[in-house]
Amino acid sequence: MLHLMRKHAQSWLIKLALGAIVVVFVFWGVGSYRARRGNRIAVVNGTPIVLEEFRGAYDQLLEAYRRQFGDALDEQLIRNLDLKRQALDQLINRTLLFQEATRLNFRVTKEELLRTIGEVPAFQRNGRFHPQVYQRVLTRNRITPETYEESTKNRLLIDKLQSFIFGSIKVSEAEALEIYKWLEEEVSLDYVIFEPSTDDNIKVTAEEIETYFSEHEKSYEVPAKVKVRYLLLDFKGFEAQAKVSEEEVGAYFDLNKEDYATPKRVRARHILFKVERDANPEAIEEARKKAVNVLKQARSGKDFDELARKYSDDTGSRGKGGDLGFFARDRMVRPFSDAAFGMKSGEISEPVRTAFGWHIIKVEAVQEAREPVLEEVADRIRTKISKDTARTLAFDRAEEIYDACYRAGNISDAAETNALKVHETEFFPQNGPVKGIKDARKFAETAFALGEDEVSEPLELSDGYLILQLLAKEPARIPELKEVEEKVRQDLIEAKKDDLAKKDAEAFLKSLKDGVEFRKAATSQKLKAKSTGFFKRSGAIPGMGLERDIQEGAFLLSPSKPMPDGVIKGKQGYYVLRFKARQEADPKEFEDKKSEITSSLLVRKRQEAGEELLARLRKKSEIVIEEGFLD
Repeated sequence: MLHLMRKHAQSWLIKLALGAIVVVFVFWGVGSYRARRGNRIAVVNGTPIVLEEFRGAYDQLLEAYRRQFGDALDEQLIRNLDLKRQALDQLINRTLLFQEATRLNFRVTKEELLRTIGEVPAFQRNGRFHPQVYQRVLTRNRITPETYEESTKNRLLIDKLQSFIFGSIKVSEAEALEIYKWLEEEVSLDYVIFEPSTDDNIKVTAEEIETYFSEHEKSYEVPAKVKVRYLLLDFKGFEAQAKVSEEEVGAYFDLNKEDYATPKRVRARHILFKVERDANPEAIEEARKKAVNVLKQARSGKDFDELARKYSDDTGSRGKGGDLGFFARDRMVRPFSDAAFGMKSGEISEPVRTAFGWHIIKVEAVQEAREPVLEEVADRIRTKISKDTARTLAFDRAEEIYDACYRAGNISDAAETNALKVHETEFFPQNGPVKGIKDARKFAETAFALGEDEVSEPLELSDGYLILQLLAKEPARIPELKEVEEKVRQDLIEAKKDDLAKKDAEAFLKSLKDGVEFRKAATSQKLKAKSTGFFKRSGAIPGMGLERDIQEGAFLLSPSKPMPDGVIKGKQGYYVLRFKARQEADPKEFEDKKSEITSSLLVRKRQEAGEELLARLRKKSEIVIEEGFLD
């Protein structure tokens, strides 16, 4: 069991501390019927996977990671996560599972299919399946009922296969207890940091620059670039053709009335007494007492605005006297909303506990829920229908023009016949901006998937449909040193600074192993020895933040081995660690967490069983990925 935990420590931390990433491909398989157009990116045992499927998988995966990492998800992290490979692997895996389910003769009945579709909230009105809503939702997404139903059937087949595989997997209480002890164990460290020097007078020679470049030339690689020609069918150009009748407006309103209803809203102020997520009971109680003290002042008549400006830890609203404006129930965390929406105008709440800390809430005004009136929203509906219709018209026209381009083998002839302007780009890399293109990522992704002179299927971007033709491709290359010499020089200087910090840290660690007392050694070198306090395998280390390598190394230390074999590199520099204390998990709290841990461990064991199945299927399958697609 422990080998499993160590092997999957990172995924355990994500699942238990941050929540697992779950991606559901609702329209999986929709793109397969278009494979005849030569836009395939992979073939699995004869079954093609096409670019349109990949785009949908990639976008959903990217959105899942955005929810997971927030603003921290930058281009570098996206590259490190290798989302392109992940998305393609998911499509390949689903294809393999579908093929295996078919081989084992699993079946989906008509009743099962209808029940599953009927349970989709997007297809319901007043909690019941509504055929017109179903048709309208599919039409908006340019999916036919036949295609969607086939896709759903395929997904249900995979679900049946997974249920068959996972049905016998269980988690014992002993296994759950072992995981609990592993997760809840805490350690405390002493440490010193050796930060890279800020000295800008470090000298480097021409020979050193040349050597460094030759050893790291791959990191200076000039990426591959492409040049394309494209046509644009702008949505705005079709809006004039999208005539909307009053009957259509009324019918849309009847089917989507709840979308235009005004929910109950509350305007409130609050004073936040912040509590860290991993705070101990004493800190939580101390913050609550502060809240109670300020609450007494508020209820005795002191101005809430002034109290918020003085005491609130919410930097976003403190300068506005704690004013949060009007908000609907779902805009705030549940304990906060439950309190605010249960109060009348002018009332002040008792301290309310949320993940952020303790809140005192004052309700300033209440706006009751209001049913929509057609006359008030008719213009908005008319605009929406017009835009949706324009997109459909543009799509149909793009399909016609694509067929003409495909037959001709180029886009210029079709452009001339249809009076469309041909645009031509400069050479651009896959991760770089493209002049005149708003969604450069999708544009580049499509361009780089094309072969020489190949014409793409219609590509939907925010402003219209585009049809691309690849004109030329420049392969990736290693530049001459003179092209990047200044960058190499700066990188070498930073590397030298880093190396000096590492050597100093290693010398300090050696002195400790030779018997010098930790704090005495730190004092002699004018270093500040610090302590972390207790921390677990998940979450941040006090004073350091998220440092996975340090967390992993810390839990290998003990009184018999108080220091790691080497220094550890972190975000601030090189760390020298010393074990201070260990705190075992409290067995009394196991019952409270048993259910959550059992569920997570069951997910983990099922995931491993699924991975084993996929490994077997991949081993005996023929999988061909188009050359250069993952470059």
